[in-house]
Amino acid sequence: MDTDTLLDLWNTRPVRRRHGKSVGGVCTGIGMRYRIDPTLVKVAFVVAALFGGSGIFLYIACLIALPAEDETAPRRLHARTHRHFKGIHDIPWYWIVLAVIAVVTLGNMGSSSPFWGGSGLLGLLLMLGGWWLLYQRTPQAPAGTSADQLRPAHAAEVVDQTVVTPPVSEYPPVAVPVAESATVPFTAGEPPVAPPRDDSPPAWDPLGAAPFAWDLPEPIPPPAPPVYKPPRSPLTPVFAGLALIVATVGTAIHVVGGVEWFTVGRIAALALAVLGVGILVDALQRRPAGGRASGLVPLAMIVGVVAVVATLFASGRPGLPSGGIGERSWHPQGVEQLAGTYELTVGNSTLNLRDLGPLDHDRTVVLRQGVGQITVLLPDDVRVKTECTTTVGNQVCPEGVVNPDAKTPTLTIKADLSLGNVEMK
Repeated sequence: MDTDTLLDLWNTRPVRRRHGKSVGGVCTGIGMRYRIDPTLVKVAFVVAALFGGSGIFLYIACLIALPAEDETAPRRLHARTHRHFKGIHDIPWYWIVLAVIAVVTLGNMGSSSPFWGGSGLLGLLLMLGGWWLLYQRTPQAPAGTSADQLRPAHAAEVVDQTVVTPPVSEYPPVAVPVAESATVPFTAGEPPVAPPRDDSPPAWDPLGAAPFAWDLPEPIPPPAPPVYKPPRSPLTPVFAGLALIVATVGTAIHVVGGVEWFTVGRIAALALAVLGVGILVDALQRRPAGGRASGLVPLAMIVGVVAVVATLFASGRPGLPSGGIGERSWHPQGVEQLAGTYELTVGNSTLNLRDLGPLDHDRTVVLRQGVGQITVLLPDDVRVKTECTTTVGNQVCPEGVVNPDAKTPTLTIKADLSLGNVEMK
């Protein structure tokens, strides 16, 4: 990886599509640039959004950094042979916006924010690594899919130079008398000098019917009539304002009134319901394609993502648990090997307690996992109490106390999963 490769990666970045887009045309543009299914790109952004919220920030960055297909080509970046100081006024505005987003992102990593942490950084690195692999697979962009293939900002105007050939007259040429004064005398050894050409109509042809007077300019074509654009539907600002009012009122009730029901996920769900009503009303109206309230759809998708992410973390967890990605299997051979907490970010985990042995006092074991499958094999000779919590998914946990006749202390097992399945057997 060198500087020229990174510059070419940036210069040949995808362009956003205006037609057939979902939200901004980012996924469609990436799919056409690197020749993959745009649905896979959408799935990657959704997974990254659940993976610490990095997909939301990356999508906003793509909306800013990727030009649209009807824009002019941005300035290409070249490797500099010498370094010099660049003032703040020479830096493009989009770099400043990306720098602000990066500062906010890095400033929240490691805090108690539900959108960032180790999982957010991991999701960001995975998405950037996927972009690098796609570029390695398709370094040459197809026609019209990259930023360097857009029309130049200062395109040269091509002037149509048409040679007008005078029509051939069907009448024989008329002999024009030449006055004797038009003959220029010449001396011996010098060629005769022709008199200067005069293209003005002669006295006998006041209407300019002579062939040499037919070189007339082409008529200017009439201007094209303006393209009719149907008026935009007023539903977008109306229902967007109503959704904002609903979200503001719900936040005020939660903060000022202390009503715990108005959580972030429920407030976003109420705003999403208002936007859904606006989309339904717009669908029932008979308006042309250009006059639809198209702005409600991307706004509803953004609010929906916020509602889903806020719902996943509604139980107060600070973020996805640590522990990495992959398969994990824990099999303690005694009480001294039993840990209090087991964590995994994404994958399948198995806790085998069949060989745990007798307990000396009551113990509590907590299993925390972000996405995947949790399996717990319970002991046969120990009193066990199970507690399962899944935000999105299924759980199979025994009710009550397992092995109630055992004369041992109680082992409490708490399984906490954001997305996936929990099974205790």
